[in-house]
Amino acid sequence: MRRLILLLTIMFSIVDAVFAAGGPSYQIPLYGNTYYSRTTHENGRFGFGRAKDKSLVLSGDTSITATTYVYFTKGQQPELALLAQGTGKVEVTVEATGVSAKKTVLKIAGKKSKAYKLGHIRTAVDGYVRVHYRLLSAADRVGIETLVVSGTDKEPVYLHETTNTYFGLRGPSCHLNYGWRRQGKEYDWATISVTVPEESDQQGSYYMALGFSGGYFGIQNNSSDRRNVLFSVWNTQDSDDPKAVDEEHRVQVISHGEGVTAQDFGNEGSGKQSFINGGWVPGKTYRFLLHASRVDETTVDYSAWFYDCVKDAWIYLSTLRRPNTKELITGLHSFLENFDPRQGDKTRKAYYHDVWVRATDGEWKPVRMAYLTSDDTGNKGKRLDFMGGTDGNRFYLMNGGYFDRPEKITRELMVENIDTIPPSIDLNQFVKK
Repeated sequence: MRRLILLLTIMFSIVDAVFAAGGPSYQIPLYGNTYYSRTTHENGRFGFGRAKDKSLVLSGDTSITATTYVYFTKGQQPELALLAQGTGKVEVTVEATGVSAKKTVLKIAGKKSKAYKLGHIRTAVDGYVRVHYRLLSAADRVGIETLVVSGTDKEPVYLHETTNTYFGLRGPSCHLNYGWRRQGKEYDWATISVTVPEESDQQGSYYMALGFSGGYFGIQNNSSDRRNVLFSVWNTQDSDDPKAVDEEHRVQVISHGEGVTAQDFGNEGSGKQSFINGGWVPGKTYRFLLHASRVDETTVDYSAWFYDCVKDAWIYLSTLRRPNTKELITGLHSFLENFDPRQGDKTRKAYYHDVWVRATDGEWKPVRMAYLTSDDTGNKGKRLDFMGGTDGNRFYLMNGGYFDRPEKITRELMVENIDTIPPSIDLNQFVKK
C-alpha cells in the first residue's frame, strides 16, 4: 500500500509539473481503455483485461497499433499528455469526430516515467476521442502508463482503475424487454426473426433472440468457422457450479437433435445448454421458435427450433425440463452482447423482428413494444457505446466500438407497420419432439 501511495504521489507530481495552469486533471489508465490492433503472446493478457503489468507496451512490431478511447462532451478543448518510459519514438494520432486528426511523434527516453505533451484537441460532438499509438522502430521498447487529460469543465467518461476491466473491455450489453397484454392468458409458443448485417457481424458476439424467465436461445459468432446456435435453461438453485446444485433443482435433457451437443454449463448461474455449429451467415434472416409445455404443476419442458433459411429447414436443438417452474413463457426478451474482451472496440448490430407469442387457446399475438435496457457497464455510465431503436417494423440493438451517439436514448420502443398476419408455421410438426 505504501509503495502504491508513493507511486501515485510521484505520478501526480509529474502531472502537476506539466499542467501548471491548474484546474482538474484526469489520469486515464491505458489498461481497460485500450486495445491492440493485433493480439500477440506478449499483449494478449492486456487485451483480455487480466494483465499484471498494466502498462501499454509497444515493442518489436511497428505494424501493431494500440488505441485508447475517452468520451468527451461537445465543445471541450482538452489538453492531452502521456506518462511513459522506455526508449523509442512513438507516433501518436489523436482523432475526434468532426475535427482534423492531430499527429505527433514523441521521443521517449528514460527508465522513469515522464510526461510528454500531445497538445489540445477540440471536440465538435458528444463522443469518443481516439488516441492511436505506433512504435516507429521494432528495436525500441516503450511503456505507456496513463493518458493525462486537463482543461475540461466536465469529467470525461472512461473506465476507472476500480472498475472490472474484463467487463469494461467487453463493453455494455443491451436488451429488448418485450411487452404485451396477457389478458389473463398463458402463452406456450414464441417466435422471432433475427438479421445480422454483414458489416455488423463481429467475433465474440451473442445475438440472443428468444430469452425467457428460465433461459435463452440465439446465435453466436464464435470464430470464422464456428457459428453456434445455442439454447440454454437455468437450474432453479442459484450456483455457478452445476455439480453443486441439488438434484431436485437441476434441469434435465429430455432429448436433443442430431449433431447437437447437450451438457452442463456454469460460471453465469448454471444449467443445461444445447448447441450446434449452425453455419449461419450475416445478411440472412433466421427464425427462432420456442415451445413451453407443462409436465405437471411444478415442471415445464422447453423446446427450441432454429430455421435455417439457406437450407430451408428447421433444426431441432433440444427439449430441456425445468423443475420448480409453474409459468410457461414469461419475461420474453432479446439481448446483444460481446463475450470476448479483445473485441470490445468493434461495433455489432442486429435487427429483431416479427415477434409473436401464441396463447394456449391458439391465438397468436404480435409484439409491438419493447423496453431498452443495459447492464451495469452501460447503466452506470462506464461506457456509452450502446443504443437501441426501431427501423420501420424492426427493433434493433447496437453496441461496442465506441461510436458516437445521442446522450439521451429512447427507452420505450414501438415498431410501426407491423404485419398482423399470424405466422404460417405448422406447429403439429414440432410437438412430437
